[in-house]
Amino acid sequence: MTPQILLSLLLGASGALLQNADFSKGLEGWSQGGAAEVVFETVAGEDRPAVAIRVGESAEVGWPSIAQHFAVKPGELVRGEVDARGLDTRKGHGAYLAVEFIGADGKRISHEQTEMAPRSGEWTRLKLLGIAPEGTASGRFCLLLHGRGEARFARAALSTEPGPQSKPLDGPVTLTVTENVACDSLIGFGAEDDGWFYNEENKTRGVTEEDWAVREGRIDWMAPDWVRMFFWYRDWNPSGDWKTFDFDTDNMRSHYRTLDQYQRLGARVNVTGVEWGVRDPYGNPEKAARAIGALMAHIVREKGYTCVTDWTLSNEPNGYFLGAGYDFDRFREMHVRVRGEFDRLGLDIRIAGSDDTGSFNFFSQCVNDDAYFGLSDYFASHRYIQAASRRMMSVFLDERLELLAAKTPRKPFVVAEFGFQDSRSGTLENPIMESYDYALWTAAFVIEGLNKGVAGFSVWCLHEVYYPGNGFMNYGLWNYKTDHWRVRPVYHAWSAFSRLTKQGDTVRRCDSTHPGHVSGAYAGDTLFWVNESDQAVEVRVQGAQPREVRIMTEDSLAGDRECGAVAPLEEGRFTAPPKSFGYAMS
Repeated sequence: MTPQILLSLLLGASGALLQNADFSKGLEGWSQGGAAEVVFETVAGEDRPAVAIRVGESAEVGWPSIAQHFAVKPGELVRGEVDARGLDTRKGHGAYLAVEFIGADGKRISHEQTEMAPRSGEWTRLKLLGIAPEGTASGRFCLLLHGRGEARFARAALSTEPGPQSKPLDGPVTLTVTENVACDSLIGFGAEDDGWFYNEENKTRGVTEEDWAVREGRIDWMAPDWVRMFFWYRDWNPSGDWKTFDFDTDNMRSHYRTLDQYQRLGARVNVTGVEWGVRDPYGNPEKAARAIGALMAHIVREKGYTCVTDWTLSNEPNGYFLGAGYDFDRFREMHVRVRGEFDRLGLDIRIAGSDDTGSFNFFSQCVNDDAYFGLSDYFASHRYIQAASRRMMSVFLDERLELLAAKTPRKPFVVAEFGFQDSRSGTLENPIMESYDYALWTAAFVIEGLNKGVAGFSVWCLHEVYYPGNGFMNYGLWNYKTDHWRVRPVYHAWSAFSRLTKQGDTVRRCDSTHPGHVSGAYAGDTLFWVNESDQAVEVRVQGAQPREVRIMTEDSLAGDRECGAVAPLEEGRFTAPPKSFGYAMS
């Protein structure tokens, strides 16, 4: 994290850019937008001045807001905060804060948003950091309620300041591999592979065994060590009754074919539960835990997939689990009961803790709850961020790693999903992932994470594929059959990390004289590097003796195996072309 960003975090946002930021004058200065049935009002009876958005049963679910416009320039760092609480929020995501960046034409270019306020009703401080993208003419500070119920807000704050700046490139860059161990044992790299590629949704679209071979050849070459895989509860318990199991459905057979390969490769697979369309899945914790135990026993014992070693209760629980009305006590109880089932069945399964998406509040609750912390073998988080704000990934990593560092025993942290987005992005769509810059951003983020001590990374996701229900997943390292399985530039960046590291590797910190332009990370015996700048740079390597360097640029990417140019290092030096990435082997 740059000192400037750290200072911003310490100082917090001010209310200087907002009129009536503390709501002491009610809604004066704030615009309201929403359906006619939505109520906007000042709230009495709180311990602080507050306002509310109330959406009744007759109103359509939307995004009613209380908002103000503010001045901001491209590249400026924006910090927004507000106290928020949700009261009986339902049928939607809940209460949150967003900052929209508006172009000269009045249209939204992009936005940043916070996590949702807890539905349990306590006041929570919501915070966001973002960087205004190119083309920004103004900003909009928005307090929103998605769904029905009531959202209350108090003590808003907003500030802007110059964005993070990197030291100017004024000569050679030195990458120094130090003796400082950032991570003593990597969990590893992989790509989210949800195991549905071999099902009927894809077969009916012409996917054949020849296509299977393309996919499997690429996975073999990438040699992942840690793979996250969704198991939809309806895949194996179609009725949702937690007792009538069918382990031979089309989706389960697709999972088995997928697991065959990871078993052969010796990868570590994390089974992750998803609840789509299941009614009250955790209403009876004892039944749910026994059913999960039965699934894991079937996979590991009856099918023999010893590669399945990790388990996650619910994907992004600060979204679905809390959104469905369950609380943290139920979340903890489910883990207690499932751990008990694993012990009863003699299953040696690691539990991934938290698995939040961008919620430091939820992550902190998981880490600081002694019982839950004791149940978790490692901790995981997800982060999707607007591409213009990608430098804020430092904050995401630092907050979590610093919290875990203060706990005993020390437990690893992994990034279980991540991605960069723009105005076109959604849950299933992310066209920007096809760009060359996405490969550079990915390499830079992973290198930063390795140096900070992150033990594992899973990119979202392996490739384009049709999900159950015919949803088309556009995220991926390569495209679908309709585009001849064309690989994207990020495939080459990711493959290097996945293929050239192995589980258990030691990561030594690598310092750069010009971070933000050129950076490197040293894992095992490989120096990974990236040059994000628009200049060719002489790179000097100290603390390691690589023999040769592989250099990849936009023009040199080709095929789906090795590509780019190989050059010898002369006295530990090589030239990194503008916007390039690669690795050097010792």
